[in-house]
This record gives sequence, structure tokens and C-alpha cells, in this order.
Amino acid sequence: MSPVRRGGTLLDMIVNSLLKKPILIIGILLMVIFIFDLRRRGIFFGRYQKLKATSCNSVLVMLNRRTPDTWKNSCKESTLTVAIQLTLPPKIKNAKDQVLRQYLYRELANNLIKIAKNSLNESLERTFSVHVKQRSQRMDIDAVTEGRFIAKLATISDPKFIAEHLKNTVHIKERPK
Repeated sequence: MSPVRRGGTLLDMIVNSLLKKPILIIGILLMVIFIFDLRRRGIFFGRYQKLKATSCNSVLVMLNRRTPDTWKNSCKESTLTVAIQLTLPPKIKNAKDQVLRQYLYRELANNLIKIAKNSLNESLERTFSVHVKQRSQRMDIDAVTEGRFIAKLATISDPKFIAEHLKNTVHIKERPK
């Protein structure tokens, strides 16, 4: 005679208890769908990127604390991107293009120096590239350089040396509106 099986394995007991409570099954299924939807939208990836230790993230933490609200800072791998929205003073708004260009380049140089002074020098040197997008009502200026060149701006104090350094290391693209 075969022995009568009483009870069962742990899996059998879990399945039997879940079948007695169908609301619990629906709740578990909805939770799984919710978690997979978060993963599909990239919520976990964004959190992972924030916790990933890179030199760009180190620079980004310092810049986010010390820059004005008109600056939008972001990192993608080892590339720092800074978008700056400028408001032109009334006397510059209607000025000639040469005066506007001088003003915008001076502001760009000041902003690059501000980036250099408000971030850790070691982290900025290890940042591969820095993109600065300066937007205004009449002209946009995009500047690209390496982090090690911007890190040197923190120590240069003579305006002539700063201008020479920027001419040699920063690639600029102008876009008039």
C-alpha cells in the first residue's frame, strides 16, 4: 500500500495559501508590473548614474551648490555640460555686433573662471571635456575645452595670460539669432 501524503513541500503550501487569497496574487502582480515599468523608464539607471563615482560627478556636486539658478549643469560619463542663460543689459541689447561679441566673450571667460574656482581642481583635471553653452537674446556661444585647461584658469590672475590661455585652449562656435 502506498503511503498517504500529508502536507507537502514548501512550494505546495505557498501555492495553496496564495490560491486561498486571490487579492494577494493581484497585489504581487501589480507590484511586479510597477517595478518593471520603473526599470523600463530608466529610474533605476538614473539613480545608478548619480551614485557612480566619476570626476565629472564630483565637479557637478560642487557646481550645483555654488552656481546661480540660470545655470543648468549635467554630466554624461566624463563630459561636463553647463548651459548658461544670459540676460543682456539694455545698452548691449541694441549695440553693434562687435560690442555684443566683446560682452559675450568677456562673460564666457568669467564663467569659465567661475567654473574653475568653484570646483575641485583635481576632479576638473580628470574631466575629459567641458561644454559651455551660453545663450542670450541675440547670439549663442558654444565653447568646448578639456577639463585640465579650465583647471589652470583657477591659478592665472593676469588678464593678458587668461586671454592667451583661452585663445589657445577653447574652441568656440557662434550662432547669431
